Amino acid sequence: MDNLRVGNIEVIIGEKGGRFPFGNTLFIDDQVKVVVDPGAGLQKLAGLKQRSRVDLVLNTHYHLDHIAFNYLFDRSDIYASELESGCYRRLEEIALRYGFDEVYGSGWIPRWIARISDPGTPASPYSLQNRHEWVLSTARLDGVIRWGEELSFGSTEMEVVGAPGHTAGFCCLYFPHERAVYTGDIDLTDFGPWYVKDGDIDDFIASARKIADLPASTFITGHELGVLSREEFLPRLERYLRVIDERDRRILEVLDQPARLEEVVDRGLIYPRRYHIDDWIRAFEVIMTKKHLARLQEKKLVGCDQGYYVAL
Repeated sequence: MDNLRVGNIEVIIGEKGGRFPFGNTLFIDDQVKVVVDPGAGLQKLAGLKQRSRVDLVLNTHYHLDHIAFNYLFDRSDIYASELESGCYRRLEEIALRYGFDEVYGSGWIPRWIARISDPGTPASPYSLQNRHEWVLSTARLDGVIRWGEELSFGSTEMEVVGAPGHTAGFCCLYFPHERAVYTGDIDLTDFGPWYVKDGDIDDFIASARKIADLPASTFITGHELGVLSREEFLPRLERYLRVIDERDRRILEVLDQPARLEEVVDRGLIYPRRYHIDDWIRAFEVIMTKKHLARLQEKKLVGCDQGYYVAL
């Protein structure tokens, strides 16, 4: 897929059409030249670096598919969300924000750090857990961006819009002159919304509605679809958010009979069971299932007695 432009903003469609583990990267080609979320792929971003200087790299959040190639821009400043700046100082914070200690215990974290610190560690075919870029691309942070902050790069102005839910410090980026918004991981993929330990389902929904209410005519997703008009974005957003309700429905069906958390997880209601051999995927299934169970309990749709959940 060819790159697209919105004013001075070039949308670099990631490898494999921006499908995870790649993403769509923005290049703001103005007086200050800015790369946003360098996850488009090594070849594409190396090509960008060759054809233009890059003054600043912005990360909307700390997930590797959005920061993987920070390390390429060794002469650029790197800025990230103020609320997630600790991820660039301590690798342990990344693991804690994902919730791996909750699933596997705190002893799992130093073993993970040892794996990613070794460039020879084999990659997993299912997740980004063993990628050495975790170390390379969180090695430094030169500054932060804050929710509500307005930045100018020349004729291109940008507002940092707080949008918690995917992560606690997640940002979307609004460009008022272009009436465009980079929605990042409010990405409209078929998988649906994604939230683990430092995410929140209801916050995700509220943030998605907030972004939809911006006076934007162009929406740029962090994966796959890329540039959408408002008329395309809004109905797709509704379908995307309905995935949350579908996950609730599947869980309620399983809880027609009492079941423990592990029994629900083993059904693979979010990630198919064949992927659970990957430690990260298994942890994501556990944490996302727990979030749905807690939400269903708050709605008085599920009860829990002595570790057994059941639909009410």
